[in-house]
Amino acid sequence: MEEIRPISIDDIHEVVRIAAMAYPGSNLLAPDNQKRFYERVRDTLENDQIASFHGLFRDERLVGVMKWYDLPMNVHGIPLLTGGIGTVAVDLLHKKEKMAMAMLRGFLTTYRERGVSLVSLYPFRVDFYKKMGFGVGTKIHQYRIKPSSFPYTSKDKVFYLGEDDREQILACYHRIVRQTHGMIKKTERELKSFLGQPEQVAVGCKKDGKVIGYLVFQFQRVHDDNRMQNDIVVKEFLYESYEAMAQLLSFLQSQADQINRVVLTTADEDFHFLLSDPGNGTDRLLPSVYHESHVSGVGLMYRIIDIPGFFHQLSQRRFGRENCLLRLNVRDSFLPENEGSWLIGFRDGLPHVEEEGQADVELSMDIADFSSLAMGVVSLRKLYLYGLAEVSDEKAIPLLDRLFAAKEKPKSTTPF
Repeated sequence: MEEIRPISIDDIHEVVRIAAMAYPGSNLLAPDNQKRFYERVRDTLENDQIASFHGLFRDERLVGVMKWYDLPMNVHGIPLLTGGIGTVAVDLLHKKEKMAMAMLRGFLTTYRERGVSLVSLYPFRVDFYKKMGFGVGTKIHQYRIKPSSFPYTSKDKVFYLGEDDREQILACYHRIVRQTHGMIKKTERELKSFLGQPEQVAVGCKKDGKVIGYLVFQFQRVHDDNRMQNDIVVKEFLYESYEAMAQLLSFLQSQADQINRVVLTTADEDFHFLLSDPGNGTDRLLPSVYHESHVSGVGLMYRIIDIPGFFHQLSQRRFGRENCLLRLNVRDSFLPENEGSWLIGFRDGLPHVEEEGQADVELSMDIADFSSLAMGVVSLRKLYLYGLAEVSDEKAIPLLDRLFAAKEKPKSTTPF
C-alpha cells in the first residue's frame, strides 16, 4: 500500500535521515548540520504559508520526501498561482523502484486538481525531468568581471540597506515582478531570511526616499593563503530603471582597488554590452578569435499540467494580434490526463478553447517542448527546424511564430 500525504512533526527525523542520504554533498549527516536542517523542516511545517513537506509512505513507512511550493508568478503579465517542487529525496534502500516518478506524479495530479495549470522545478538532472514532461527554461550566464570593466556614472544615491528598509525592498521587488514575465513574488518570510544572513551585504539605489534597485553580495576569498585577494559574488541584482542600474554598477566599479573579480549571474543575453572588457579571466579563445566571456547553464524548468486551463487562465493575454483557429495536439505520456487535442481560437490574439470548428492549422508536439514554447523560452520556428514540432502547413510557420512570440524570456531570481 502506497500513499502520498503531508509530513507530520513525528516524521521529521525520518525526513532528515532520507534527505541526508540522498544529498550527501550537503553534509547533513554532521550533527550540527543535521540539527539545523531539522529545525528548518520543523519551521516550515509550523510556520510556512507557501511551502509544505509531503512524503511517500509504503506500508506506513516513509520512503520518500518532497517539498511543495505555492508560487505566485507573473506569466506573460498575468498573475498566476503556480506550483513548485524541490528537495525530492528517496530512501537509499528504495532507489530504482520508481519512487521519484510516483512522487512527481502525485505532485502534478494534486496541483492539477487544485486548478493550477503551470508548475516548475530546478532539476538535479535535466534529462530525468524532461522525460517527465518538464521543458527547459531560460539559460543563465555567469560572468567574472574586472570591476574596472563596469561603466561609471555616479553612485551618490547608493546606500546600505537593512531591516529598516524591508518594506521598501519588498515594494521594489514586487514592482519589478509586475513588469517581468516569470518572476515569482517574494514573501516577508523569504525576505527576513534574506536580510538575516550576516555574511551578505545589501546596498540599494534610493530616489526620493524610495528604493528603486538593489544589489546583494558577499565576499569570497580568491586564494586560501592570501586574505587580501577577494571576489564579490552577487546574489541578487534588480533595478527598475537605467538610473538605478547605473548607480549600482558604478558602486561595483568603485571596488576595483581591492576586488579581483565580480561574479555576476544574469539571464540577460545582452549584458556584455555594458562591459568594456567582458572577458572572464580564462584568456581562452574560441575559433577563430572569440574571447570567452562567460559560462552558461540550464536550470529552472516549466511544465504545463492543464492545457485548456492554461489558455483559460491566460485569456486576457494577447498572443500577438493573430486571428486563427489552431488544432493543438500534445503528447504527454507521464500525465495522460493532460494529453489530447484541442481547438484553440485566437481573436485579435486573445485565446479561447473551442468545442468544434475547422482548424486553420494543426500543431503537434511533446508537452516538454510545448511548455518551453508557451513560456516564450524558444520560438516555434526553432522547434520546427529541430524536428520537435510538426505543422500541418509549412506556410503557417510565420503565423505560429508570431502567435507564440514573447517580448521577453521568463526570468526568475527565486531559489526553491
